[in-house]
Amino acid sequence: MPKTDRRIERTKATLIATFQQLVLERGYAKVKVKDIVDEANYNRTTFYVHYDSKEQLAKEMIELEMDRFCYEFCKPVRDNPILDLTKMNPNETDVFQYMKDNSHYYDLLVIQDPIPGIREALLEVLKDMFQNKFSFIGDKASEINADYFTHYRAYGIYGWILEWIRAEYDATPSEMARRIINLLHYHSALMKEANR
Repeated sequence: MPKTDRRIERTKATLIATFQQLVLERGYAKVKVKDIVDEANYNRTTFYVHYDSKEQLAKEMIELEMDRFCYEFCKPVRDNPILDLTKMNPNETDVFQYMKDNSHYYDLLVIQDPIPGIREALLEVLKDMFQNKFSFIGDKASEINADYFTHYRAYGIYGWILEWIRAEYDATPSEMARRIINLLHYHSALMKEANR
């Protein structure tokens, strides 16, 4: 990768990290581009080379993080042609450890003045995973893969995640994984990647 690409990546990562920190401290509405560049020790020109606005920076940050979240959440199903949830060890999933390690992003979900669309993005990713990336198998597969069930699972997991963050990650990542596994296998223990 050329040197300039690494510099661009570093600059964008610094701007995003600074933006996250400021939003956590002040709330979204009170953070201006000037605040971001001053805190990051850049000038406005550098910011505008990479982003048209604070909103564009926020949109890119959310998209990048939701791609990472989806990657982590889907690992167990990617690694197993058929995943038997009754035999799954909670330590086999890293998504909750990943979220805790990246709390500088996930804490933004529960602040009083959040980034517009940040909560909805997580919910939409969860819905998409259960509609398009996983499917349950078994004698009731058509029913438990129906839209109302995928929404039930997505909203349930979404709610648990928000409460876990609000409680300052009081349950261990392994305990969170155990709770989600229990929720998922309530109607069917067998899950697979949708395209398999």
